[in-house]
Amino acid sequence: MKVPLKAFWESVERRLNECSAEELRAILREMARSVPPAGRQDFLAQLGAGAVSTPTPRVPWENLLDDIEDLRAEIRQAMASADEWEERYGWQEEYYEEDSLGPYADFVEPATLLFERAALAFDYGEIALARQAYHNLFDLLREEDDYGRGVYLSDLTDVDVQEAIARYLRAVYETEPPGNRPRVLYEEMSRFSPHPLKLARLEDLIEISPRPFPDRETFLSDWIAFLRTQHGPNADAWLREAVRLSQGTAGLEQLARTEGRKRPRAYLDWFTALEREGKYPQVLTAAREALQSLPPNLPIRAAIADHLCIAAERLNDPKSIGEGRWEAFSAKPTFSRLLDLWEAFPSGDERTSWMQRAVEVIEKMRSRRSPPSFFYPDRDELEQPAEPDDALLAHAQLLAGELEAAHRAVAPKQVLGWSSTSSDQGLVVSFLLVLLSGSPPETLPPNLAILWLWSLQATVEEYGAAKEENLSGRAAQIYAQHIAWGRESGRLTLDAEQEKKYLDWCLKVARRRVEAIVGGQHRGSYNKAAVLTVACAEVLRLRGEERAAEAWIQEIRERFPRHSSFQKELRDAIQEE
Repeated sequence: MKVPLKAFWESVERRLNECSAEELRAILREMARSVPPAGRQDFLAQLGAGAVSTPTPRVPWENLLDDIEDLRAEIRQAMASADEWEERYGWQEEYYEEDSLGPYADFVEPATLLFERAALAFDYGEIALARQAYHNLFDLLREEDDYGRGVYLSDLTDVDVQEAIARYLRAVYETEPPGNRPRVLYEEMSRFSPHPLKLARLEDLIEISPRPFPDRETFLSDWIAFLRTQHGPNADAWLREAVRLSQGTAGLEQLARTEGRKRPRAYLDWFTALEREGKYPQVLTAAREALQSLPPNLPIRAAIADHLCIAAERLNDPKSIGEGRWEAFSAKPTFSRLLDLWEAFPSGDERTSWMQRAVEVIEKMRSRRSPPSFFYPDRDELEQPAEPDDALLAHAQLLAGELEAAHRAVAPKQVLGWSSTSSDQGLVVSFLLVLLSGSPPETLPPNLAILWLWSLQATVEEYGAAKEENLSGRAAQIYAQHIAWGRESGRLTLDAEQEKKYLDWCLKVARRRVEAIVGGQHRGSYNKAAVLTVACAEVLRLRGEERAAEAWIQEIRERFPRHSSFQKELRDAIQEE
C-alpha cells in the first residue's frame, strides 16, 4: 500500500526523534553497506563528507519553466513532421499498435524528469513555481497531432499520477486568495475527475505534504457552503468528504438524516464511520431507517442492506441477517445475492420458500424492464441497476424446486450458445441429468461432473459487479446441499413418468446440440459435444440402463463417421469414464 507523503515524513521525523546518536550511526552504516559502487560518491555527497560535497549543485527546479517550454517546442516540431515520420516508418512492426507512441516515444523520459523536478519544487516550498510547472506540464500532455497522437499522462509510467495531481491541486489551493479557493479548486478538481469513479479528493491534498493545511477549518466551512450550490455526483462526493473531514461521524449522521433521500451515499459514509467505531447496534438501527426512507427501486439499497447484514452478523442476529439478505436481493437481484439469501436460512423448507419469493422478484423485474438494459459508465457498481437474465431466473427456479417451470422456459430454445452467461438451457439440462443420475454431485462420473461444472461456470458471471472469487465453487456446494435435502425430503423426488419425460427430453436436446455443433463444424466445441454425449451415457449407466447407454454412444458415433476430430474427442471422453 502506498504511504501518503505527509504520513511518510511524520513517520521519518518520529523515528529520528526516537533514535539515539549511536542508533543513527548504525542506521547510516547499514544504508552505506547497501550502496552500489557507482552510487558511493553521491551517498557521501548527501552526508556532506569532505570535498565531494562541493561545489553546491544548482537547485533541481532552476529554469524548470523554460525547460518545459523547450520540451513543448520539441514535441510540436515532431508533430509538424509526423507525416514524414509515418511515410518513412509506416507505423509498422513495433509501431503498428494503436497505442504506440511512434515518433513521440523519446519524449517520455524528459517529461518524466520534468515531473520529478516539479515535485521537488513543491516539496521544498516553491509553491507558485510548482503550480505553474504542473499546469504547463498537464497542458503539454494534452497536445495532439493531426492524427490524435501525442504523449499523454498515462504514457509516463514512472510518474505517480495521483500524487502529481494532488501536488498541483495543493499548490493551487495555497496560492489562491482564500475568497477564491472554493470556486477555483472546484474547477481544477473537476478537470482531473473525468467521472465519479475517478475523483480527485480533498484528502489527497491534505496528505500530499507534511506542511499543515492552511486555513483548514475556515476553508472546509466555505467549501461545504459552495458545494451545496453545485450539482452532480462529483459535488455530492466532495460535499460528503468535506462533512466527514470537518464534522466527523456526527456530521455524516446529520447529513444522512436530513438529506439522505437526495444523497443516499451519505448513509453509506455514515455506516462506514460507525463500523470503524465498532457501533454495530447503531448501524443496524440506522440501516433500517435508511431502507424505510429510500424509494424501493434504488439499486443502492442493496449496499445499505449489506451494512445491515454486517452489523447483524457482528451482533449474532440471524433474523436481521435474513431481513438484510432479502432487502439486498430485492434491490439488486444478482446470482451472488441469491446465494447469500439461500445461506441466510438454515432449513430446507425456509430456503425453498425464499427461493420461490426470489423467482417472483426476478419475474416482476423482468416484466417491467423497458427499454432494453444497458450499462451506465458514469455509475459505479453501487448504482448500477441489476438486469436479471434467463440464467438467474433458472437458478432461482431450480433452487426453489420449480423444475417444470425451468424446463418449460428452456424447452423451445436453440441448442447453441450454452457458454453464454445468460444461457439457461445448458444449466437446466445439466441439473436434470445430475438429478436423474441418483448420485450426489460430489461423486458424479467424470463427464457429467465436467458438464455440471461448465454449466455453473458459464452462468454465474456477473458483469458490472465486484467479482466474487470462486463463485461457481460456492454455487456447487449450495446445489449439493439442495439436491441432498431435496432427495431426502422428497421435494426433488420424481415419479416414473416425470423421470421418463425429463430423461427423454435431455437426450433429445443433447442429440440436437451434438448435431448442431458437429454438423455445423464448430470445431472449437467438438469437446463440448463429446462430453455431453458421454455424460448422457453415464447417467443411463447409473440408472442401470447399460444397453441404452451403449446404443446412445453408438448412435452418436455412427451419425458422424467422417468427422475424425469429433471421433477423437469422443474416444477421449469415453476413456475418462
